[in-house]
Amino acid sequence: MTKENLEKLLNDAAKKCGISESFSVVFSNMPVCDFQCNSCFSVGKILKINPFDLAEKIVEKIKSNECFEFAVARPGFININLTEKGVEKLAREIFEVKYPKQSEHIFIDYGGPNLGKAMHIGHMRSFNIGEALKRLYRKLGYKVTSDIFFGDWGLPLGLIMAMLEKEGTLDKYISGQLPLTIEVMNRAYPQANKLKELDSSFNARAQTLTLAFQNKTQPYYDFWKKLREVSVAEVKKVCKLLNADFDLWKGESDANDYIDTVVKIFKEKGLARQSEGALVVDVAEPGEQIPIPKKTEDEVQRYENPMPPLIIQKSNGGDLYATSDIATIYYRNKLYNPDIIQYLTDVRQSQRFVQIFRACKKSGISPSTQQLWHTAFGTMNGKDGKAFKTRSGGNVSLLELFEMVQDKVEEKLKQNNVDFDAGLKRKIANSAIKFADLSNVVEKDYIFDIDKFTSFEGKTGPYILYTACRIKSILSKTQQFDLNFNFYSKEQKNVVINLARLQQSYKSAFYERGLSSICHALFELTRAFSTFYNYEKILAEDDKGKRDIKLSLCKLTLKEIISACDTLAIEIPDKM
Repeated sequence: MTKENLEKLLNDAAKKCGISESFSVVFSNMPVCDFQCNSCFSVGKILKINPFDLAEKIVEKIKSNECFEFAVARPGFININLTEKGVEKLAREIFEVKYPKQSEHIFIDYGGPNLGKAMHIGHMRSFNIGEALKRLYRKLGYKVTSDIFFGDWGLPLGLIMAMLEKEGTLDKYISGQLPLTIEVMNRAYPQANKLKELDSSFNARAQTLTLAFQNKTQPYYDFWKKLREVSVAEVKKVCKLLNADFDLWKGESDANDYIDTVVKIFKEKGLARQSEGALVVDVAEPGEQIPIPKKTEDEVQRYENPMPPLIIQKSNGGDLYATSDIATIYYRNKLYNPDIIQYLTDVRQSQRFVQIFRACKKSGISPSTQQLWHTAFGTMNGKDGKAFKTRSGGNVSLLELFEMVQDKVEEKLKQNNVDFDAGLKRKIANSAIKFADLSNVVEKDYIFDIDKFTSFEGKTGPYILYTACRIKSILSKTQQFDLNFNFYSKEQKNVVINLARLQQSYKSAFYERGLSSICHALFELTRAFSTFYNYEKILAEDDKGKRDIKLSLCKLTLKEIISACDTLAIEIPDKM
C-alpha cells in the first residue's frame, strides 16, 4: 500500500546518501500535503545534521515519480502529495486488495459467562471486542479458532440444584415431570446466592451437590448436563443479538480431565511447593519480591512489587480457577497446537493471567515459541461514572441493555418519521452498542450515554449505517456504469486518502489488539464521503465520464464501509 511504498522510496534514498537509519511516513493532518515524513528531526539529531539540510538531501536522491510529489518544508519536514495518477493507483489497489495468508494460528478465548446466571453488561465488552478481533485476524489472513469457554463446572449450578431441592422440586426436574427453563434457573440462582450467605447448612449442601456432579455422580451429573444445555441455548440467543459466534462452545468441564496431569507436571519438574498446606508455584521474577526490612521479629514479612505465588491446589486438595486455566492451555496445545493463545477479560484479572502465563512457560505447558496474550478491558459505566444500573438501581442484564437501546432507537426513528421493522431497529441498536464500545481504547473505562450513542449524527454507529444506506440508495438508482478511478477533485481525493487510512487502521488494530483505530478511520471516511456528496452532484451529473468516476467512488466507498462494519460485527440495513 501507499504508506509502505513511500517508506521504501525514502529509505532507498537515505541509503544512497550513506544513511542506515530508517525513515517513516504518516498520514498528514495538514491541508498542504497528504503524507508527511518527520524522521529528519530524530535522524538529524543522531547524525548531527540540520533536519532541513537532511530532508533536502533525501528528496534530491528520489527520482521523479508519477505517483508522488515531494517537497521540503522548514524546519525539516518532507511533505508528500499524491498526483492524479497516484490517487488512481491507490484507489485501484484498495478496490483489489487481498490479504496474504498468514502461517500463524490464533486461538482466541472470549465471552466466558458463568452458566446458571443471567448474562449482565459486564460480559458485553468481552463479546464485542473478542468477536471483532477474531474477524480482524481472519480478514488479515490468519487461521483463527474461537472459544466462548463457559464457567460451567462450579458452584452456581450446585446452588441452583440446592435451591430446587429445598423447594422440593429437584426430583421432578431431574425426572422431567417439570420442564427445566431458563426462567426457572434465573429465579433459583439469585435466591440461592443470597441464602448461602445466611444459611451455612444450605451452602454446605450446595457444595456437596457441586462435588456430586463434578464426580459424575448420578442423577446429578445428568441433571448438570440439562442445566448446561438450557443455559447454553440462552447464551446463544444473546450472541445472536450481538452478532457473535464461536467455533467451540467448551467450558471448564472440558479442562477438568487434564487437571491431575498438569499438577503432576509441576510436581515432577520441582516447580510446586507446599505453603500452609496448599500447593503453589513461584512465578515472581527478579525485582518483584524485594523484602521490606522487618521492624520486629514477629512482624509478617512484606515485599516491594509483590508477585504472589500461584496457588494450583487448595489445602483440602481442591482445584482453583487458575488450575483449570492452565489445564485449558495444556489441552488446547494438545488438540489444536496454536501459535498464539489470546484471552479477553476485564482488567481485574490482569495479575492472574501474568501468573498463569509464567507458570505455563516455566513448566513447558506452553512451548517457548508460543505467544500468550491477555487483553484486559476497562468497564462500561453510566453517566455518573459508576457501574451502569437500571433506573431502579439494579444490575442490568445484557438483554435489558439491548432492549433499552432498542427503545431509544425506536423513539428516534419515530421522531424522524422513518418506517421501520424489528430487524432495522435491532441493527441500528447493535451498531450503536458496538461502535460506542469499540471506539474506546480497550483498557480504558468509558461512559455509556444512550442518547449520544443512538444519535444519527456525529461519531456513532447509526451515522455510519446512515452513510452506507445513502450510498446504497444512490447506486440502486443507476444502471450499469464503467469503473473509473481517475478521480480529479479535492473532495474525491480526500475520500481516497481516508480509504487508505482505513486500510492502514487494520494493521494498527492488530498490533494494538483493539478496534478504536478502525472506528476512528471509518468515521473519518464517512465524513469525507459526506463532504464529497454535499459538494458534488452525482446522479444529476450530465458528463458520463465524470458520472462514472463519481459512481465508482460510491461503489468503492460502500465496499470498504461494508468490509469495516463486518469486521466490527455490525450489520448494514438496506435502507434507513
